[in-house]
Amino acid sequence: MRAVLLFAAATTVAVGGVVPPTPARADSYITCASQDYQRSWCPVYSPGQVWLDRQYSSGRGSCVEGSTWGRDRRGIWVDGGCRARFRVEDRYGYYPDNSYPDYGSNKRDDTGALVGGLLLGGLMVGALAAANSEKNKSSSGSSGSSSASGVAVEACRMETVNRVAAYGQRPRIDRITATTASSGGWTVQGYASVDAGPRAVSYAFTCRYENGVAAITRLN
Repeated sequence: MRAVLLFAAATTVAVGGVVPPTPARADSYITCASQDYQRSWCPVYSPGQVWLDRQYSSGRGSCVEGSTWGRDRRGIWVDGGCRARFRVEDRYGYYPDNSYPDYGSNKRDDTGALVGGLLLGGLMVGALAAANSEKNKSSSGSSGSSSASGVAVEACRMETVNRVAAYGQRPRIDRITATTASSGGWTVQGYASVDAGPRAVSYAFTCRYENGVAAITRLN
């Protein structure tokens, strides 16, 4: 695992000073939610296609392409209470006019700072997957549990960052304090923070990961 991460870090630095992180070579998944039935955006830095992978909302919050969700220059947008996981085709690179998505000046939609963390998260997930693959070749015992907890932690990280992004700028995970297996799933606890004006605001969170879905059960 250490060798994989060192290789990934060296690759990032080698592309000339300060560069954007190199994403994992696999389609990525982004959870995006309409807050209070209003339109929200989730940043996407790949010009590839976007598909609805799994809808989490129900009733009034149904997700219909072109009506309550879609893709524009700001990224994936959701509206009317739609909450879902979207699959993004891995075609990372510059947009046709050599620019990046416009995330606007509205504070609620100013999630451009989140992009670097999402891409770095993709890199970490790819490195974790590679490490787990190597471990599975030599052992099928404890590695299964370790792999499952790692997936749960990463899914909860992404879900928490998406949630706290609505409350400020530079959403980030400060630390994971506990990862516990229970009732056919995992419970992940930790702290996240955002910049709200001149100060940072910290949130304690609890996330439940079960059947491939991460959901925040506590955020305060």
